[in-house]
Amino acid sequence: MSPGKARLWTGISCVGFLVLLSIAMLVLGIPELFSEWVGIGPVNEFIAFSGFFAIIAIILLPFDLIGGVVIPRAFERQSLQLASWFLRWFRSVLFQTVMFASLFFAYLQIGRELGPIWMIGLFMLLQFSLVASQEQIWRLMTSQAWRGDCQNSTQFVTNIDQRFAGGITGFPGYERVLVPSSWQANLSPSNLKVLLERRWAAVQTGGRRRGIIAAAAWNIFCFSIAVFVSGSVVSNIGDLMTVFLCFLILSFMGLLILPSVNRSSVFALDRSFAGRFGKEELIEALTVIDDLTEQDRDRSVSEESVFQPIP
Repeated sequence: MSPGKARLWTGISCVGFLVLLSIAMLVLGIPELFSEWVGIGPVNEFIAFSGFFAIIAIILLPFDLIGGVVIPRAFERQSLQLASWFLRWFRSVLFQTVMFASLFFAYLQIGRELGPIWMIGLFMLLQFSLVASQEQIWRLMTSQAWRGDCQNSTQFVTNIDQRFAGGITGFPGYERVLVPSSWQANLSPSNLKVLLERRWAAVQTGGRRRGIIAAAAWNIFCFSIAVFVSGSVVSNIGDLMTVFLCFLILSFMGLLILPSVNRSSVFALDRSFAGRFGKEELIEALTVIDDLTEQDRDRSVSEESVFQPIP
């Protein structure tokens, strides 16, 4: 089995496990039991939210170990030491636990005092805030120094993971393209130019903006449905946990649907882009990146349509 295939099936297994766990928690009434055990009170509620997400992180630790330690050691000559990996894992979990617990605490107070409509409004605001601050969050979680370059710029950034491929960050109109600095050494100048121009083409044609709008609309729709299915009442931790679990299940449906739409959009962009640089140059650059990031070259159309990232 190739490393790409191993990571793919690890990710699929993790997602499937989360969905089954969410369904089991709803069927067994875990949110209600958890709410009765915690009681009401701001301190108790914040501690309970923190503990809930810490437990989820511990439950998912085997999947993180397989993807972050076991697979690299099986396929790579140089892999991260367990102690170093665990330190990075702990820092990320700590950051996410504090962030999620704070957000859930805010959701609960707003849902309890103002009603679920205002809670949906907060969710909408957070969708766009996360898009605007995604680079800052990534730099904080990876200990990357912040650079105050102006928007609409390309930045070469360091990362120890050779599978890191960078991406487009920032709110539409204020984008920045992040590119692994290792690509300057591992790619030919022509391949690097093609890949940079391809990313900026996604920005300039409005493809990324439409993708963000579609994803945000889907998330807001799913969150609203989750609130409705949960009874449109959020007065305690159990109510909010029910909303969260329903939203997670609905988000899984988005995972099955939205990547297929994204795949068609990327192919349409590439057909247009190939006319400028040539089909052969584009295929060569994408093949190099596919190999560099250890993607599964033998992936099926269905795998690529749902789970496999597009180079």
